[in-house]
Amino acid sequence: MKEFIDMQHWPLVGLHMPEQVADERAGDMIAQLESLYARAEPFVLLMEGVEFPRQSGRFMTTYAQWSRDRFVDQQRYCLGALRIETDETLRHEYLRKAGAWNASGRAPYPYRVVATRAEAEAQARAWLAGYGVSTGELVPTVTGLRQ
Repeated sequence: MKEFIDMQHWPLVGLHMPEQVADERAGDMIAQLESLYARAEPFVLLMEGVEFPRQSGRFMTTYAQWSRDRFVDQQRYCLGALRIETDETLRHEYLRKAGAWNASGRAPYPYRVVATRAEAEAQARAWLAGYGVSTGELVPTVTGLRQ
């Protein structure tokens, strides 16, 4: 099972949304988000998995409240989110939703949809460089990035 939040390749942060979140895991997942934002440093989200978990009422309620409560922190530290979607049909659906999100005026950070991890990493590096954030010694690897 993939971690919900993966900070192994900081400042590129993996977010893997599971198909379902059991009620007893909701608090742990929100704690992972809290830990991410507690670093108080700029980062880019690389998102995979489902858009929202099914039959996960407690998590979705808690997540929605957390998002409202931490909106300013999301604006301050998350430079953008990139959804990686290899399936062309799904990618087009996500692109439509991303356009609406970005145009809404209520988005705390930009959201883009790409087909490959390489595209996501290139956009993430551009966002980070645009904000003067050094990616240090990040070197592309077959499975992601290595520091």
